[in-house]
Amino acid sequence: MGCLIPLFRAFVALVLFVIIFVGFLSYLIVNNVAGKLLSADFYTNTLESEDTYNRIYNDVLLDGELEQTTGRLLGDIQIASHQEVVELLREIMPPEYIQSEVEGAIGRTVDYFNEDAENLGLYIDLNLPLNNVKPVMINYIDKRILELEVEDSDFSGCSLNAAQSVADTFRVMFDQLAGGVVPKSAPSLEEIKPVCRVIIFELAYGSLIDGAGLNESTSAILENSKEDLRAPFENGDTIQVLKVSARLLAEPKIDTAIDGVRENLTGTGQFDLISQIVEWDGDRTESQLRADLAGGRDWISKASNFGDMTSLVMVIGGTAIMGLIFFPTLSGMLRWPGTTLIITGGFFFAVGKIAQSKVPEALSDAWETSADRVSDVPPAVTDLGTDILVSFGSQLTDGFVAPSITMLTFGVILLSTSFSSIILKRFIPVLK
Repeated sequence: MGCLIPLFRAFVALVLFVIIFVGFLSYLIVNNVAGKLLSADFYTNTLESEDTYNRIYNDVLLDGELEQTTGRLLGDIQIASHQEVVELLREIMPPEYIQSEVEGAIGRTVDYFNEDAENLGLYIDLNLPLNNVKPVMINYIDKRILELEVEDSDFSGCSLNAAQSVADTFRVMFDQLAGGVVPKSAPSLEEIKPVCRVIIFELAYGSLIDGAGLNESTSAILENSKEDLRAPFENGDTIQVLKVSARLLAEPKIDTAIDGVRENLTGTGQFDLISQIVEWDGDRTESQLRADLAGGRDWISKASNFGDMTSLVMVIGGTAIMGLIFFPTLSGMLRWPGTTLIITGGFFFAVGKIAQSKVPEALSDAWETSADRVSDVPPAVTDLGTDILVSFGSQLTDGFVAPSITMLTFGVILLSTSFSSIILKRFIPVLK
């Protein structure tokens, strides 16, 4: 019988070791899920730390592969420099607006995985930016027109050939504006006699209407707005002529661009990220992707329901019971739990340190591999996504190290104390 008791204690201690080990593992997982993955602040703070919103303007939207998309959003108006593109995009989509929309999408996603929302609403509302495109771009064109040089027309007399020459010059400028290009200079109308301006206008206008390249809607707008263009022309106001013609010729182009963007949005003007992911991936349907997300939510819910408290009870309770089964031998009561805590804490500390170096790298490789499979993902998007995922991975693995150090410290204290138990036993007679 005396031999069975040590064997029984060893067996129970081994079982309790497994319980403590599993309990601490579940605590680390649940603590990271509840404290980070299911917290909107975890994502919003990470995005801010990676300077995400500025990088969207300075890197992503200026990526060579997105240049055509960015150009369409700006109505295919020729922009003088990349810096001006950034400034225009900031006016159309202010950083604060993008941040609020992204954080809103994060909040809805976190609510979904916390089971506070039944459906996942992962979208960005683009109504405000699209409403801003036309006024911002027209204002930009006006500024460019104000900067152009009004040159001496060298117009003398009022011959048909001279009038046709000036009319042809304006026709070229009208064509440029219709193509989204702001001319760098224009002939002065003020120096030309009023009667000659009338002739030049009719020639330029007639040539514009009869010329090729204008779509039906633009031609209709010009025909209905002839008098709006005639007034500044006959008043000799070159700048105003170009401003009015820019609105008549460029606005339809901008409207077409806006309509093209809206074709990829929902009926309420939202960019659905789920649909976009499906389009980029191509291997799964939207219903399959949503089913996968729902399965992930169920797994997270089960892990969360297990709870921090249950995990801590397993660790603390298991440690206490392990000590009690060696009662009244104080050295055993301290040494076995101490050794268990050292092994468990040391193991997960090592795991955490390895994860800190490997998990971010693995996430980066996985993201880049997925991006390589999808030809439409621009490099700037891949780079930004990589940096964000690396930051996420680093923060998640940090959650393993600190608790492991705490457990390891308690284990060392218990084990060290067990070797001086002879001193403690003098003050507690019931212990051996």
